[in-house]
Amino acid sequence: MINVSLPDGSIRSLEDGATVLDLAKSIGPGLAKAAVAGKVADRLVDVSHHLEDGDAVAILTKKDPEALEILRHSAAHLMADAILRLFPKAQLTIGPVVQDGFYYDIYLPEGKLTPDDFEPIEREMAQIAKAGLPFSRCEVRDDADENFARYKGIDGGANKFKLEIVEGVKGRDEVLSFYKHGDFIDLCRGPHVPDTGFLKNVKLTRVAGAYWRGDAQREQLTRVYGTAFFTKEDLKEYLDLIEEAKKRDHRVLGENLELFTFSEEAPGFPFFLPRGATLFNSLQDYMRSLLRSRGYQEVRTPLILSESLWHTSGHYDNYMENMFFTKLKLRDEKQAEVIHDNVDEERPMAVKPMNCPGHLVLYRSKTHSHNEFPLRIAEMGLVHRREMSGVRHGLFRVQAFTQDDAHHFCTPDQIADEVRMLIQFFKDVYSAFDLNDVRIELSTRPEKRIGDDAIWDRAEGALKAALDAASIEYQINEGDGAFYGPKIDFHIRDVLKRSWQCGTIQMDFSMPSRFGLTYVGADGQRHTPVMIHRACYGSLERFMGIIIENYAAKFPTWLAPLQIQVLPVSEKFNDYAIATTNRLRAAGLRAETNLKDDRVGYKIRLASLQKIPYALVVGEKEVNNGTVNVRSRDRGELGEMAFDAFVSEVGREAQPPNTGAAPSTQAAA
Repeated sequence: MINVSLPDGSIRSLEDGATVLDLAKSIGPGLAKAAVAGKVADRLVDVSHHLEDGDAVAILTKKDPEALEILRHSAAHLMADAILRLFPKAQLTIGPVVQDGFYYDIYLPEGKLTPDDFEPIEREMAQIAKAGLPFSRCEVRDDADENFARYKGIDGGANKFKLEIVEGVKGRDEVLSFYKHGDFIDLCRGPHVPDTGFLKNVKLTRVAGAYWRGDAQREQLTRVYGTAFFTKEDLKEYLDLIEEAKKRDHRVLGENLELFTFSEEAPGFPFFLPRGATLFNSLQDYMRSLLRSRGYQEVRTPLILSESLWHTSGHYDNYMENMFFTKLKLRDEKQAEVIHDNVDEERPMAVKPMNCPGHLVLYRSKTHSHNEFPLRIAEMGLVHRREMSGVRHGLFRVQAFTQDDAHHFCTPDQIADEVRMLIQFFKDVYSAFDLNDVRIELSTRPEKRIGDDAIWDRAEGALKAALDAASIEYQINEGDGAFYGPKIDFHIRDVLKRSWQCGTIQMDFSMPSRFGLTYVGADGQRHTPVMIHRACYGSLERFMGIIIENYAAKFPTWLAPLQIQVLPVSEKFNDYAIATTNRLRAAGLRAETNLKDDRVGYKIRLASLQKIPYALVVGEKEVNNGTVNVRSRDRGELGEMAFDAFVSEVGREAQPPNTGAAPSTQAAA
């Protein structure tokens, strides 16, 4: 007999060789039927896993977050099996779980796979799921093993990608483990659901291109995405959100509402149209108003800096592939038509991918005292980073973007207060955009980094202590820190339940030392300051894309690029409409007049499609009474109102949260 412990501390006695499923059966038939997998000493295992005496065991059901990932990984195998049945010449590579689903990268030596193929693939998947084929694990010690031979032969026997994967596993001296269901077998660590009967609520979602190992010089693959849920209700809810997300796609809304555009003349560089520029500037202005009230000093630093500076900061060694470098071109002295490229310069230059080195140079330009601390330096800094064409995505992934960047220089004993202030500051900002679901992660030292372990211990300890002292809940994200220090990342969830990583607070004990920064302490001696990197929006462009989709471009009045449109009933009332628009502008509101020769009903409809918060209709009655007839995007028809009353009411909505009074109603008539 063996004894195992359960999460509630109770002990269960089982027969030797008992499995996780046997344990579930001993507790009750309902749990045995619901069991998806097990967790033994924090290691996820199949329900067929054999237990040992003294094991601490948890049985996972669909209520556990890990169970959904296991389901989706199993669904990736299901999809691969179905694809091979319909595309026998396809070659499988890898099929991991990703946020909201899974994908499988497939090499197609001929032909192609498109969304038109989803329906027959899903029918095949449904048949495999209906069969309830058990997932079974097998470990291979010898290449001559029957299971290894089946694995190599499952997609033709000449899959070089599989051989590369296998060699990698062997090189790490790891066990080759495979999972079978029916005639299908694939290399996999597992675990998996008990059988394919769990996989009845699976849906393929899209197809994309990919490169083997993410290398553009390697083979191009077809990446098929899908998702899976335990219930059809959860799947339907997710698919409804996907459809809603398509309607909210910031790239489509951005073009339709004339906010921004892209051009092949500048791939990955957004062009902001007038309304988009207004929205962008509103984001900047709002942030600036909050920075001023918190004692920040705004600066400007050059876009291009000496390449040697990036060696000092560590960016060259850790970030070179993502940087843009300047190139000197010269005409040949004897042949003017001959141009020499990449001429060596006495001082080669690089376009900044980050603002921090410029702020370090500014700090170093004068002597500082501890009495100045905490010293908060901010910049709406334009940075450039190379991004492969395959990963660029509207405003979410561009090659030039503006950071609401800032750096705090402080003493070690000021760290906790600065971090607490920043956490509350960031939450206040996100709530202003109706983004109130915020999750915090502490990201620790990455493999590629600068500074010794002692510095990293100190930096990670400082952030952890600040979070703990403020009783803030957070999760540890191992190995995802910046190359110069650990960080606190803010993940915000929008109305479609999607998570976005925006804000960051990064602790840096290395770069100030590398740049030779000092301050005069209370003891009269020179010390190295602590540097805190921080950004709240992160990228203004990306944050703009997020809020476009979060609001479906129906921005609150204070944020709307155009707040009011004045619509004359006919050209006879154009002068009154123009005068009304001018009075609105004088009151500090963003307004325009639609003077097109269209029926007023069409103008109202157009204003609604453009998601303008207010449309003011003016005709003979309004001219005689000196009023406006108000239609609200959100509240419907409000009727006739005196001009000053309208400005007083809408003016309050037109002000950013907690930044000032409403516009004046004493505008010139």
